[in-house]
Amino acid sequence: MTVDGLSARLAETLHLLGREPLPVRTAAAARDRLLHIIGVTLVSSELAAATAAWETVRGDVGPCTAVGRPGRLSASAAAFANAVAAHDSLLEDCGPGGLSEGSHPGTYVIPAALAAAEQVNASGYELLAGIVVGYEAVGLLGNIAPTSIVARRFRPLGVLGPIGAAAAAATLYGCDQAQLAAALSIAANTAAGFGQGFVAGSMEPYLHAGFAARNGLLAAGLAMSGCTASPNSFEGPYGFFRTYGGEDGRIPAEQADHAVSRLGTKRFAACLQNQETLALILARLPVPFSVDTVARVRLLRPSTANNGVASPGVGAEPPYTTMLQRQMSARFTAAAALLRRPVDDIRYFESAGTDKHAAELATRIELIPTDDATVRVEVDLEDGTKFAVSDDMSSVLYPTSAEIRARFSARAGSVIGSAADDVAEVIVQLDQLPGVSTLMALLRPADSGLEDSRQRQDGVN
Repeated sequence: MTVDGLSARLAETLHLLGREPLPVRTAAAARDRLLHIIGVTLVSSELAAATAAWETVRGDVGPCTAVGRPGRLSASAAAFANAVAAHDSLLEDCGPGGLSEGSHPGTYVIPAALAAAEQVNASGYELLAGIVVGYEAVGLLGNIAPTSIVARRFRPLGVLGPIGAAAAAATLYGCDQAQLAAALSIAANTAAGFGQGFVAGSMEPYLHAGFAARNGLLAAGLAMSGCTASPNSFEGPYGFFRTYGGEDGRIPAEQADHAVSRLGTKRFAACLQNQETLALILARLPVPFSVDTVARVRLLRPSTANNGVASPGVGAEPPYTTMLQRQMSARFTAAAALLRRPVDDIRYFESAGTDKHAAELATRIELIPTDDATVRVEVDLEDGTKFAVSDDMSSVLYPTSAEIRARFSARAGSVIGSAADDVAEVIVQLDQLPGVSTLMALLRPADSGLEDSRQRQDGVN
């Protein structure tokens, strides 16, 4: 079967990228992404959704690691469990909203890449290449796919995730160009996901990453086994673009860097659209305020992908009864920051159902979409004092490698203690690692002493 449609053209680009030497900047970005996601996965691994995912698949044994968990799982089970854990804190990487850069590719590309790499004991450099290709796949596709997909309320992570995961897995499995094209097309048939779970504050959104990682591995395996796919799965009259978006794809804009280098990285355990507001409050206002002294707060937010209120749950009114509702809410997250709560720590949002002061302050916050270029926060106190700050805080989404490592050390160290330093050193030198088994052994309790470290941490806390 001759494959000459968009999937083949994408595969040609991706196949070449996975086999040429990675540019220094691109490889460094992939190491940063990996370090960030492993730290986030560790600190999130015992949250409710991650625990449910683990309990569901723990009997599916095989050669692969669920980060921070004992024993080993099949590749698909490990990818699923790690992806749910990577996403259920909302601390993941992020594009500028919409379909751009695949939304939160670290939550599905990296778990799929880790599982595939461990399955074949790929080298550290091969793991980096697989990650880069997975990010690039969703970056390219997000640049072409019609924006109407989002307007029709399909979730970008859900519909692009399986494709990025398939690209990463196919690269690590050594697929040829035709197999990679088939894997992309097969993965597109598993695309799914919508945002109502954000409104309810339920666990469905976290599962989208798990489904994507698992289905990407499956798509790559099917392609290797000879499963055929339409050459026009994306652009055909009954294909991905028209089915999900109702129209043809766009003419792609030229991109200077690889997708893995273009994304932002969250500092706060909250929706992307809340990041700049939280940074502004913490950097420019004399926090903490007291709930008894604040009369009114106004959040004036630009109607942009990074700061608007379009994402489900961001503009929701109180009450906020679940962790996810609190993380998504512009009002609750701002109230927490004004009170100087640890909004960069998922454990705060997990327990914040008892934070009556934050809940009360959230009821006094007015959310106002604007056409301005920057976020503005106005605080009126009961005694008549007024504060007003506005600034461009977009840099909060682009931490340096040193900042990413410091956050990794804090997050991973709170779970695995000094073993976090060993993990970081391996990832920094990943290009030289002959097999990823060295890295994965550090992430399993039985091999790294991680369980003892957890117990020590529990004893301290």
